[in-house]
Amino acid sequence: MHVSHATLFIYWVSLFVGYTKGQSSSITFCNRLYHSVTVANDKLYVDGGEVRTVADGNVSVSLPEYVSTLDLSKPFSNSDPSIWQSIPKNVTSPNNNPPTLNDGSMFATKSGLFLFGGALSAAPGAPAVPPPNALWQYDFSNDNWTSITPSGDPVQRIHWGTSVQAVNSSNGYFLGGAITPKSDPAFNALSGAEPYQVQGLITLNEDTVHYTNSSTTGLNLDGTTLGGFLTLIESLGSAGVLISFGGISNNPGKPMELDDADLEDPTMHRSLGNVSVYDIGGDKWFQQTASGDIPQWRYVGCSVAVSAPDGSSHSIYVFGGWGNSAGVSDGNVYVLSIPSFRWIRVNEDSNLRSRHQCALASKSTMLVVGGIHSRGDSLQPLDATGCDTTQMFAQGLGIFSLNNHQWSTKYDPAQASQPYQVHPNISKVIGGNQQGSATLQAPAGGFSQRALATLLKARGTTNHEHLRTAVIAGIAVATGVVTIVALLLTLYLIRRRNRLQAPPRPQISSPMPLYRKASELTASSFGSANSPLSLQRGPVELSDGKGAAYEISSAEKPLPPYPHDSTTISIQEMEGELGWHPAMRSAMEDEKRCK
Repeated sequence: MHVSHATLFIYWVSLFVGYTKGQSSSITFCNRLYHSVTVANDKLYVDGGEVRTVADGNVSVSLPEYVSTLDLSKPFSNSDPSIWQSIPKNVTSPNNNPPTLNDGSMFATKSGLFLFGGALSAAPGAPAVPPPNALWQYDFSNDNWTSITPSGDPVQRIHWGTSVQAVNSSNGYFLGGAITPKSDPAFNALSGAEPYQVQGLITLNEDTVHYTNSSTTGLNLDGTTLGGFLTLIESLGSAGVLISFGGISNNPGKPMELDDADLEDPTMHRSLGNVSVYDIGGDKWFQQTASGDIPQWRYVGCSVAVSAPDGSSHSIYVFGGWGNSAGVSDGNVYVLSIPSFRWIRVNEDSNLRSRHQCALASKSTMLVVGGIHSRGDSLQPLDATGCDTTQMFAQGLGIFSLNNHQWSTKYDPAQASQPYQVHPNISKVIGGNQQGSATLQAPAGGFSQRALATLLKARGTTNHEHLRTAVIAGIAVATGVVTIVALLLTLYLIRRRNRLQAPPRPQISSPMPLYRKASELTASSFGSANSPLSLQRGPVELSDGKGAAYEISSAEKPLPPYPHDSTTISIQEMEGELGWHPAMRSAMEDEKRCK
């Protein structure tokens, strides 16, 4: 059941603004970490993780037994606590409630939410043993939670992978991650169990509640990733493409610690200059080198993806993350433009932040939810120095316009619903304009594979003017074809009539043998150059040895010299070698009879 506005107002005021309850100190909001977010039906949903509050300068941690919701169809200020509602999770007995876990994922359709993966918190009061593996579903219409065991490939509870929800299909994707004693109950029962990274791309079909675990051996050298960036561009390929970069990669199954201090080994860092691309329809991974203003290595940041109106480019917005120290981290906003694989810095306000999540609100606004303001070389200050005290991220909520590349403290649904337009910061690098028309369509060093170039070609434009032009051009071509066919048919009928009316030819007592040198068979032997019977060569087809064929025109590839100039051969032999068209053979027979 949803909590009422009045109750929620009191709750959020007590949590974020502070009030006295028989005490002299007030409780104020600090930050929220390890959570997951998703958007459905014009609402933002925030689940799991830890909520930190401050009282008398001391930071306390609580585990929220609810899913926070925020209505994106209404304007709001990020400092207003009354904008939040929640869906309770403690609706039955403790053993039958959805658990509150860290670093899980949340997927959503129009009909409900799905809570996937995660691990137990280390905060005081957290359970010692993880709950049974299950996928939890919340039904919007029935307002209830259900524990589900999906069909398909068996999946252990994984945490700290990267995930993304499709909009045009009921598929959620979860890439990589790790298994720890705090995530999987069977693993927890093993003596001396240590965390390790796992391979695999898990697809959850939310209509059929079915798991598919696909191979990630082509993702990178180890086929693993943790705490990196993952986005989905649904308009590319037959079923969309996933773009992955950054984060941690270690040998699958190798024991490792997951504390931040244990992840400083540069051999485990996935560069943001090396981008992995997954063709969902073709079930194939590609690797591509990026160029431009490449951000330094980082993890625990966030990203969203939008496309130019004409589909000629796609912008992956990346914000924040941690690079082992404040000196090599930054709070700038970057764009990775696809298909040129150019990194572009589009905002330099340097709001240093990590362990946050991003969500695309409507069409052109990026919401940044939760996170911590790192200090010095500490990713996660335990004291109040890591709390959100600036207006820009009041209540741990940031608002960034993808159209004007500015941060704001106020959300406007009318502005968010404006179609995305390519900002001049981007078009000055990749060419084109606000509507698209990007001229840079390939990486600086070329595509790593020809198949990748084909995969990233836009399926078509959504611009109606372009569509109208294409239709007109198609009609013109069709009209031209019909005219040519009618002309050829007329010529054929005239020729046939002349043959029928011609007087019988005298018999030749000694027919001329059908032998002639190849070099003597000039174009005049078959009619004029403009005749439909003239000698023509079509496109030549070449193979790249991998099953793909490519055509080049006769203008690009000159015809080889006739091979039999010094040898007298029969026309029948030439037909076998050069494959004369039947019309050409008919012309040659006519010429023979005339002589």
